[in-house]
Amino acid sequence: MGALALIVAAYANFFHNDFHFDDSHAIVENASIRSLANLPRFFTDANTFSSLPQNATYRPLVTLSFATDYAIAHGLAPVPYHVTQLILLLLVAALVAIAAHRVFEAAQPDPRNAWLAIGAATLFAVHTANSETMNFLSCRSELLSAVGFLLAFVIYTRTRRAHLYLIPLAIASLAKAPVVIFAGIVIAWERVIRKKTWREATLAALPSLIAGVIILIALNSMNSPLWTSGGGSRFAYLITQPYVWMHYARLAFLPIGLTADTDLQTFAHLYDTSAIAGYAFLALLCLVAARAAKRRETEPIAFGILWFAITLLPTSSFFPLAEVANEHRLFFPLMGFVIALVWSLHLLGRRWPRLEYAALALLLLAHAAGTHARNNVWKTEETLWRDVTEKSPRNGRAWMNYGLTQMAKGNLREAKDLFDRAAQYTPNYSTLEINRGIVNASLGANDEAERHFRRALELVPDRSSHFYYARWLAARGRAKEAETHLVEAARLGPSWLTPRQLQLDLAIARGDANGARAIAEQMRAIDPSDVSANAILRGEVPGTCASYERCFNDGFAATRAERHVDAAVLYRRAIRFRSTADAWNNLGWSLASIGYNAQAIAAYEETLRLNPAYDRARNNLRILQTSHG
Repeated sequence: MGALALIVAAYANFFHNDFHFDDSHAIVENASIRSLANLPRFFTDANTFSSLPQNATYRPLVTLSFATDYAIAHGLAPVPYHVTQLILLLLVAALVAIAAHRVFEAAQPDPRNAWLAIGAATLFAVHTANSETMNFLSCRSELLSAVGFLLAFVIYTRTRRAHLYLIPLAIASLAKAPVVIFAGIVIAWERVIRKKTWREATLAALPSLIAGVIILIALNSMNSPLWTSGGGSRFAYLITQPYVWMHYARLAFLPIGLTADTDLQTFAHLYDTSAIAGYAFLALLCLVAARAAKRRETEPIAFGILWFAITLLPTSSFFPLAEVANEHRLFFPLMGFVIALVWSLHLLGRRWPRLEYAALALLLLAHAAGTHARNNVWKTEETLWRDVTEKSPRNGRAWMNYGLTQMAKGNLREAKDLFDRAAQYTPNYSTLEINRGIVNASLGANDEAERHFRRALELVPDRSSHFYYARWLAARGRAKEAETHLVEAARLGPSWLTPRQLQLDLAIARGDANGARAIAEQMRAIDPSDVSANAILRGEVPGTCASYERCFNDGFAATRAERHVDAAVLYRRAIRFRSTADAWNNLGWSLASIGYNAQAIAAYEETLRLNPAYDRARNNLRILQTSHG
């Protein structure tokens, strides 16, 4: 109970923390998770995992868990998502305790091993480096896959009858592919703990190796065709990883200076000083593991080190990922680390009995306090990215994201300065160019804004660069140009409703009932509960205003704010309540402002049919007919 209380206390302040980073495309913008009716698609379409096709890897269990949280929360309230994180962590910790106990008992049977195993599991659960996995909800894949991975290990160490351990392993792969390195853990167990020969250990691992390869091939075939790891040079990534391993080991021992987004870059040469330090660390790690494996009493240390190394291989070897290092990649390796560390304290305790428990208690309390403090950093996007800019000052993405928090607060000048600073480190970052376009448009520098939007499209013509340029075009009276980009944005972001919502609004604005219905059907196929789509399919104009007066006044407020697309939709809804000359006149103004001149002319003509003495409408009609003709 003490261990449970400590874990809960460590995370007591994280339940209301914001969604961060990849949570935007995996949860916030992912319309697929908004209805459990999409459950079958989670297992057949990787695009349900993310609204970004390049991030749409096949992880149906993760998507299902997010959809369940969404259903419980009835939306994006963060508490249910964080409660699920904590429940999964407690389950993982329980399995770490069982696994650690198996290792300790195999080396040296002792009634105290149960308490040591609980201590190791508690240390793992409250370890400050794991605060990223817990707060970064997109890392749910680590938690879910860990449950299956550890369960497979526990079953394997108990019995290999009918290879039952492969079942939880296969299920876990539906959360994250790297569970296929289970074969390496089997070899470590058989060779170090059971003292089998290399041949015997390899044969024992063969079923899990074959299953792992088959699973990996199957998983890769399910990824979106546009999915990419985002990595660069394989060689540069490989020579950098030994240093990254040393960095991870340092964080395991002393998790200070944690950052959600490191500014570490790949090394250019084999002889880089930091690279050489990494090679030396790997040599030392191998030496310690080899020496520890020779003595029965130190076998858990050797096994823990091997667990640490083997579970790092999928993300820290020759397969290049977009980020050179990420703290949540330490989640699996930390399991081996705590096994080795707690057993080392146990051995030291033989000579100094009080040291063992005092040191472990101190570690637990220090990490719990550190995790509690670190949770505060993850509280909001602003607190997180301010921290990253301090810890990783050469990270352009961090400066951009910090700038986004200032733009959201209306601090446009400060946001622009932060975006400009980000460009010093990441000059060819399309997302940054989009945001520079947005902030310049907000400041009235429209020529500069369009330059940035166009450059974003040149760099990466993805769903975001098409959509945000389209949104700007529509606001600048160039809706017809915007339509082409919206079609492309919807194609490139099949689970992202935002471009389709603007498409729908434009169709409503121009009075295209058939077009609006077609878009609404697409939207409902993604999210059956979508309010706007269902309204259109019921033959209504979407909106919450419940009377002509309310809709007209809301439309007028939108007109004054120069939100002409919103205004046009509101006037269309007002007209459904009562067709008046004022509503048609204002609709004409909105349509002309969007760039739908032909539809604006029709609106002004209807105004004059209802009120032939409406001079303002007559003048606006004359101007439009002259320019349109």
